[in-house]
Amino acid sequence: MTAAFDGLPEQPEARRLLEAALADPGHAYLLAGPPGSAKRRYAEHFAAALLHSRLERITGGTHPDLFRLEPEGTGILIDQARALRRDLHMRPFEADRRVYLVLDAHLLRDESANALLKSLEEPPAYGVFVLVSDSAERLLPTIISRVQRVGFRRFTTAELASVTGDPVAARAAIGDLGRAERLAGDEDAAARRRSYLQLARGALTDPAFDPTAAAAEVTAAAGRAGKAAGQALTASQQALLATIDDPKERRAIEKRTEERAKRAARRAELDELREALDTVAWWYRDVLAARLGAEGVVVHSDMAGEASEDARNGAPGELAQALAIVAEARQSFDFNVSPALAVEALFHRLRRVPVAQP
Repeated sequence: MTAAFDGLPEQPEARRLLEAALADPGHAYLLAGPPGSAKRRYAEHFAAALLHSRLERITGGTHPDLFRLEPEGTGILIDQARALRRDLHMRPFEADRRVYLVLDAHLLRDESANALLKSLEEPPAYGVFVLVSDSAERLLPTIISRVQRVGFRRFTTAELASVTGDPVAARAAIGDLGRAERLAGDEDAAARRRSYLQLARGALTDPAFDPTAAAAEVTAAAGRAGKAAGQALTASQQALLATIDDPKERRAIEKRTEERAKRAARRAELDELREALDTVAWWYRDVLAARLGAEGVVVHSDMAGEASEDARNGAPGELAQALAIVAEARQSFDFNVSPALAVEALFHRLRRVPVAQP
């Protein structure tokens, strides 16, 4: 067992496969599993070990033999995939190989997926592709056939509680490590969860509920989360920049940092919108569970009393209808629909769901 993955949350099977890969690297790997299963963290540690580099140079995107391909907004564009293909002609600058890290590979558009496929079909001897995906089934079968798959599992509530020390956050995270850590360690994230739950309640129970105002509250929260993520990434690079004397190299790193900060902000904003919709959906699921007498499976355990209260005012069919509406809105994010418009439409539709009175 190597030390490359020490300190990471336990994914025994994935770790075993990746450690074996380090002994004799192939040309392409797919790290696949549900959101929040620590795939990206393992991918970055894997890249660091392949390049014999400090992890900070991988996470900061400053290693000259690392090429990162990640979504611009809701998809990976053809120009980005073509840039990777052009990079294949670059020989390693510092390490023995080059690593092509493709994050959220399931967001490849058709044209960019085909461009990546060509790169996988003609890999340079010194190149290693590392794809990371929440939804491997959305990748082209021809891409999947050219990679070695490394599977990740969802974390249990007990595991998340052990990591975070917060059983409420662990239960509300539904197996997602990153979400559990945010809810447990970030007061703003915890407050946003509570506000989304109140909006979910109001949409079905409050006659004065304003769908437009609710959507504005969610999109504003997502905007703040995106801005904070961009600022955090920029701040993380300041120590590195302070050690660089060469003005040309410094400008190059500053430019890469600015581009990555923009992508991080967009990603965090979209992730927050998805998290808001997930929170709303799980609230209706909690209320439905309470209505059916299954209070023990309520996810938002700190609001079990409110779930039981709302259950008295909602029939199972109406709650199932609300769940379907949220699922449709959540799915629309994958089809390049404006998230802000999707969220507003969601609350207007929820407002029209008839709720039985006690």
